[in-house]
Amino acid sequence: MRKEERHQIKRNDLASAMETAADYVGENRRSVTLMAAIFVAVLALGFAGRVWWTARQGESARRVGELIAAANGSIVATVEELGNARAGEQTFTSVEERARKVVEIADDILKHGASGGPALSAQLYKGSALADLGKADEAAAALEDAVRRDPEGIVGGAARLRLARLRETQGRPADALTLYEKIASDASGALPPEEGLLGAARCQEALGQKDAAAASYRSLIEKYPDSEYAAEARTHTGASS
Repeated sequence: MRKEERHQIKRNDLASAMETAADYVGENRRSVTLMAAIFVAVLALGFAGRVWWTARQGESARRVGELIAAANGSIVATVEELGNARAGEQTFTSVEERARKVVEIADDILKHGASGGPALSAQLYKGSALADLGKADEAAAALEDAVRRDPEGIVGGAARLRLARLRETQGRPADALTLYEKIASDASGALPPEEGLLGAARCQEALGQKDAAAASYRSLIEKYPDSEYAAEARTHTGASS
């Protein structure tokens, strides 16, 4: 078969297929139109969904920025301290006023369905602020939730450290010890393990575990001799720098 004849056959096949498609559309115009409309609607909804999700994430990030700014706001008790505050920096007249503002922003972030990083940050800062307000049980619940959601991450680690300090101040050294030991054994670098060792040693002392406490202090000094935590450890062991 010559090349020209093969091309003519292909053109005839294409023409037949197009005629068949046209006949189908003509006979099923309403169905085809409906399907096309549905397809366009799905595309439009998908695009709108992406726009909505992007806007929502942007708003969550903005609110987290406000949360962090409030948590780091300065406490000013005098007019002179107010005058020394940096331009644009949030200021509060007391730790309690700052903590209430942090809880307010965190609750707003969580109320609007934030997920992932924004939700974790909100729980961490809320827990810390509730601890500052003396609401230990509520603080522990928020911090434990952050640890549960992010057990190996930076935010979860920070929540674990704050929770360990809270348990220690509550007079619950056994609970705090478990948390400090986890921090001390964390090799990710997200948190200073020497703080975990120091906290563990304090809790071991409180539990009457003198040998274990001495071992924790020595481990801190040997592994991190130049750390500020090592200086405190030396005061407990009598070791010189």
